[in-house]
Amino acid sequence: MTGAHGHVPLSASLLEIVGEEESGRRLNLNSLLDKTDGRGIYLVMVLLSLPFITPISFPGASVPLGIVIMFLSLRLAFELPPHLPKFIGARTFSPSGMKMVLRASVRALRYLERMIRPRSAQWITWPFIRMLNALTICWMAFLLALPLPPFPPFTNMFPSYAIILMAVSMMEEDGMMIWLGYAASLGTTLYFLAWAGAISASLIKLFHSIVR
Repeated sequence: MTGAHGHVPLSASLLEIVGEEESGRRLNLNSLLDKTDGRGIYLVMVLLSLPFITPISFPGASVPLGIVIMFLSLRLAFELPPHLPKFIGARTFSPSGMKMVLRASVRALRYLERMIRPRSAQWITWPFIRMLNALTICWMAFLLALPLPPFPPFTNMFPSYAIILMAVSMMEEDGMMIWLGYAASLGTTLYFLAWAGAISASLIKLFHSIVR
């Protein structure tokens, strides 16, 4: 099925891959990126961000997953082939496990595609804008990857929502929804800066009290 502007929804591409998975062939992340004509790079970013959409997430998982998102977003920014390093991208998954992930992804994408679709899309495809958007995702992934303690709160959740909004808007070339991604990215940056300022001020005050 082709959407507006000849745009094929990613969920349709994934549905074809699910059909191929019925044959029992093993799939890895790099082949998934190839089979989705590179658009799967956004799907991988979303999947890697999903563990952090709640205030409580897996301890220590944000560092490696954030680094992988940074790697992908930098390749996207500089128009390099969307491939992961072999030790990650070439790792194969069982057909049953990958089929389950793909089917869940199709359901999630169909839900998102009802709200996010190609509109006001001409400017969002400009190379310079695509680079800036990818670098914004990279910045959010950097914040996600920071090895911070549980306090301050939401330091994983806020960057993950910004990454998801930016990635799905770029994936579906939605020039309206991406403004929510910009707002989430700006709000996340200001949140981190506010906490960094508060912590720095506390440390300086503590240092002065010790010196005195």
